[in-house]
Amino acid sequence: MLSRTLGFGLSGVDGFAVTVEVFITNGLPAFEVVGLPDASVKESKDRVRAAIMNSGFRMQVARVTVNLAPADLRKEGPAFDLPIAVAILQASGQVAFPELMDVMLMGELSLQGDLNPVRGALPMVISAHEQGIMKVLLPEKNAKEVESIQGMQVFPAATLLEVVRHLTGQSRIPAQAQKDR
Repeated sequence: MLSRTLGFGLSGVDGFAVTVEVFITNGLPAFEVVGLPDASVKESKDRVRAAIMNSGFRMQVARVTVNLAPADLRKEGPAFDLPIAVAILQASGQVAFPELMDVMLMGELSLQGDLNPVRGALPMVISAHEQGIMKVLLPEKNAKEVESIQGMQVFPAATLLEVVRHLTGQSRIPAQAQKDR
């Protein structure tokens, strides 16, 4: 099954949209990340797998392919952990989310499923806003960094499970109050 989410990467000090596509199929068990990922992005498979399982979900024994598009731009850092995990949960049929391409997801996952802050949240959220994205789910510890961006709904989350409950409507995260510059 195929699922897509929206993340953002950094190129210098500018953010750029990254479509995170996950395809799960039968075959020899594997977990591949393609689309010009650096070492920390490739390592996300271990963090994501553990976070999914420690959040009460299952990681299928299957062939998982994660594509980070556009493939010609280098993807760096652990900010893609959250969009990859959410896409895996949807592609595996464990949860059903509405269209996720209008919500920016970012955050590093701990092995336990906690969301850790990431570098570059401000330029990524500014770029998302400039591209018409008005909602962002990010780690609580990055929320203050982006509170001055007007017109954004910022949902600070502590865990993967909290993000899943928000996206499925089970338990909404209140949007943080954005401050005037």
